[in-house]
Amino acid sequence: MKTRLTFALCIALANASFSIAQDAAPVADAPVADAPVADKTAAVATANDSSADAPQDSHAAAIEEFLVTMRMEETTRRSIDQMLAMQIQQNPQMEMFADVMKAFLQKHLSFDKIKGEMITIYRDTFTEDEIRQLTAFYQTPVGRKAAERLPALAAASAQIGGKRVQANMAELQAAMAKKQAEMQAEGIKEIAPE
Repeated sequence: MKTRLTFALCIALANASFSIAQDAAPVADAPVADAPVADKTAAVATANDSSADAPQDSHAAAIEEFLVTMRMEETTRRSIDQMLAMQIQQNPQMEMFADVMKAFLQKHLSFDKIKGEMITIYRDTFTEDEIRQLTAFYQTPVGRKAAERLPALAAASAQIGGKRVQANMAELQAAMAKKQAEMQAEGIKEIAPE
């Protein structure tokens, strides 16, 4: 039971982290620098406070203005709350860990902690001029509406996916049992859970 709860907690936290990343402004098709964004952000992620790692030049300043326009600090805070509520709704046994999960997410995914990494990924994805164009768009009425509504739409979309997976879990379990039986018939040992 303890292993299943720990595993479920890890999945919930991973899903929340992924969702927060998805809640950022929509990324248009834009040229990306040589290395994949994930590789670049992984290096930055080792720092305790990534905002110190962000280069401070006109491009970074434009990105910061964009993040303020997008209300990214508020969006990050709201996303943590929404994802936590969604995880508890999908896994009611997680409610006993809600305060622990929220404290953990706030500690490691607060805007102050991820700001520098966000500046890096936006810098690697958009030119300074493109960032300024995005900022101008998100300052329009339709842009403000998009910025306000996209996080809730992303959370609702994630919830749709979660419900569909839950509704079809028996199919996945049957397919995994079949594969396990095939592997055992071939003499491949079962992977034992911890």
